[in-house]
Formats: sequence, structure tokens, C-alpha cells
Amino acid sequence: MFKSKVRPINIPHYEHSRLAGIFASFWGNQDFERPVIDNTAFVQGVALHDWHYSPIDNLPLGEASEDEWLEVVCKGVEQSYSNPTTDIVAKLHIKRLLSNAQSLEAENLAELIEVRITERLPQTNITREQFEWADKITAFCDFLSFDYCFEEPVQKTRSVYSNINEKKEKPITYWIKPGGEIMVEPWPFNISSLSGMIFGYERSGYPERLQPIVLPYHCLPGTSM
Repeated sequence: MFKSKVRPINIPHYEHSRLAGIFASFWGNQDFERPVIDNTAFVQGVALHDWHYSPIDNLPLGEASEDEWLEVVCKGVEQSYSNPTTDIVAKLHIKRLLSNAQSLEAENLAELIEVRITERLPQTNITREQFEWADKITAFCDFLSFDYCFEEPVQKTRSVYSNINEKKEKPITYWIKPGGEIMVEPWPFNISSLSGMIFGYERSGYPERLQPIVLPYHCLPGTSM
């Protein structure tokens, strides 16, 4: 779960994943191509990428040991979604995260994910290259939701491919501002703005006693100026 850096509340991975899926569901416009894979399956893969955590998880990001984290990640590697496209989207995300770990166990899990992907790829009509291309979008949606859930004002730049034939990645900058405001430039979504809410919980008593807190978000095109 995410510990807000500005107030005593926790946000479960479940809510973070859901927000990432919302961003993915609106991806694509005249400047940024939508993945060529089935959109519903893609969005499900993004939204389910952290569902190996429990709905009200208590593993603080940045505080848990690598062994504790890998124990949870192992569940995500073993978990299999019925839709092969959804499954590959989620597993590519986990494999990308494992690349940041240094242990032999992380390497073994990454190898197991590769086996799972190889097994399921023939069940789709999508190439590995197309999945890897879409994973850049998964990563962007994940990072945007990730930084929002810490609530701390921040500016970040991440890169994606604007279309399947583009060889050079295109940078997108976003600003997380107080009150749940998110500014993104250039704008990669097919809607003029995005607004909604996720839930956090008061840190005191969490997770045994849950006191929900509504976290609104307002995602708009533009810069911090």
C-alpha cells in the first residue's frame, strides 16, 4: 500500500491499480496511438497488474524488504487470467518491475514469467513486439497513478512510442499538484479531462479498523504554469 507523504492515510494497491486502468481505458488520440491489441483485454491487464496484493494490503512501498515484496510478487507470477492478452499485459508489467531487483529469486521469477508469456502468446493474434510496445503505455499509466497515490507534489517525465511504427520514444511530462490535480503535457488521452475518485483509509487502526477517505483526482491537459 501507499503511505501518503502529506497526511496520515494509506492507499491500497487495489485502488492504485484501478486508477492505472482508468488512465489506460482513455488512452489514444490523434497524437498517441492506442495499442493494436483488444482494448478491453489491455485495460484489464493494466487494471489487474497489482491484484496479487490483497484488496486491503499492508505492505508499505519503500519500507518492505525485497523478500517480503518477492513473496507477494510470486503470487502474481503464479496467477493466470483466462484471457491470454490480459494475462500477458499484466505479466510483462511484473517482469519489468523484477528487472529492478538484484536477487536470484527475482531472476528466477522473471524467467518463469517468460515461460508463461511464451506459452500463451500463440493463443493471441498479437506479436511480442506489439505487446512490448503496449507495455510502455502500461508503465506510463502505472507511474502516473503511482505518483498520484503518494499525494506529494512532483513533476516527472516518462516516454512512450506515439505509434507502432515510431522508433523514437516521445516524452510526456506530468505534474501532481495539491488537491488531486494532475496536469499532463502533451495530452495522450481521448477525452478532454478525467475526473473521479479512489479510496484511501486513515492510517490509525489500518487495516483492522477501516476509516475510508475519498481521494478525488482531476486530470487535465497542460503544464504546471
